[in-house]
Amino acid sequence: MTTTATDRSRNFSDRAHRILFELAMHPDGEWVGVTSIYTSLGLNSHEVRGALTELRNAGMAERKRRYVRDEKTGRRTHRTYFRLTDTTSEASA
Repeated sequence: MTTTATDRSRNFSDRAHRILFELAMHPDGEWVGVTSIYTSLGLNSHEVRGALTELRNAGMAERKRRYVRDEKTGRRTHRTYFRLTDTTSEASA
């Protein structure tokens, strides 16, 4: 039996469901920044990161870190981006 996105999403928190829908609004595997996610949902970064961990553990989202120079301090830092995995996108289509 094949596991679908619906089967895997049954035990998610409300926040994880909200983030799942937010990521689904970015088609074609577009990477979405954590800042963009928590700003659009009215949550704080810790609430979003916990829910994103749920999605990653279920194999529904993937993470990518990009290293950048901080505009204020000039120090090297990273920004974290997420997107739905290919299997999730295909199952929801």
